[in-house]
Amino acid sequence: MDLDDLEDLFDDLDIEGPTSSQLFTLYGIFLNDIAKKPLVVNGQQVQYNNAKSRHPICVGKALAFEHIITRESKYSNKRNFDPIRANKVHWIRPIIENAGDPRIKYFERVNDKGFNQLFYWYPEKEFIIIIRMIKPNYLLITAFCVDYGERTMFKAWFEEYEKQKKTSLRK
Repeated sequence: MDLDDLEDLFDDLDIEGPTSSQLFTLYGIFLNDIAKKPLVVNGQQVQYNNAKSRHPICVGKALAFEHIITRESKYSNKRNFDPIRANKVHWIRPIIENAGDPRIKYFERVNDKGFNQLFYWYPEKEFIIIIRMIKPNYLLITAFCVDYGERTMFKAWFEEYEKQKKTSLRK
């Protein structure tokens, strides 16, 4: 799929959760795009957390899927269905496969636990994918729509990464 073809999957995803038919479609895309036809980054297969979710919407499905279609509430610390995120589950593979496209802002950053994370940010569509490097593997962490406040942070992280890259190329 071309980046220009990325559109929302459904016109009618409800904030309360997907219909059983929509959930079937969403999980089917996740399985096809990530489980059955693994993503490859830097020659390595990207793993995903396939532990079983206990979230009411995702019961028995991969925990990674839960993290892609839900969002943690800053108030309750519970994960709630996020129709905007869920509507873009089919964007993960094309964005990673088109990482060389100048519209995708790729950068790396070490998280607070010391793990290097790879970010695939598509600013035009306000969407980002995070993959964690856990040697020797890569692990899909999540994918989500970038909020207004996060945009500045990701832009700064991208620019810092680019600056570091240029500095290390000069050496």
